[in-house]
Amino acid sequence: MLKILIIGPSDSGKTSIANFLSESMNVEEAGTPRPTQGARILEFELPHNVNERQRKVQIELWDCSGDHKFESCWPAVRVGIQGVILVCSANTVNVAGREIELLYNYFVSQAKLSAKQCVVFYNCLDDQDDMDSLNLSPTFSKVSQVPVNIKTGGNRLKIDFSNFITSVLQSIK
Repeated sequence: MLKILIIGPSDSGKTSIANFLSESMNVEEAGTPRPTQGARILEFELPHNVNERQRKVQIELWDCSGDHKFESCWPAVRVGIQGVILVCSANTVNVAGREIELLYNYFVSQAKLSAKQCVVFYNCLDDQDDMDSLNLSPTFSKVSQVPVNIKTGGNRLKIDFSNFITSVLQSIK
């Protein structure tokens, strides 16, 4: 089972993305964000091709609150993670660069994960959102940065997530 963490600033849409990827909700249900209290774990299977054979990869997706009042839980959450999805949005762009770097250092660098075991999902709330406004540091030059929009690009999000899982699997083998 792959342990994947999804984390980012509060109000960036982590739970909506996690629910969508785990098929715990559909596009029409995406709505007003509700803060996650600590962390919640979603378990699901993802179809995956391995050596031209269809297999299912079991995913344990840890949807973690971006609120620093839960920071004391981070050491336990970090144990055994194999991939990290950092999420930010236009709502969080003012704090995102600094916050994403802090999260990257703690959950990727200190956990000794490679840049291929991390992805930044920029949660686009409409077609006008632009990833260039993030101003991420050079730390992220080797980290995939993907714009996502659940409402208009849900299929694209599933493909991007599947590509990320492939990258994680290749990194841990």
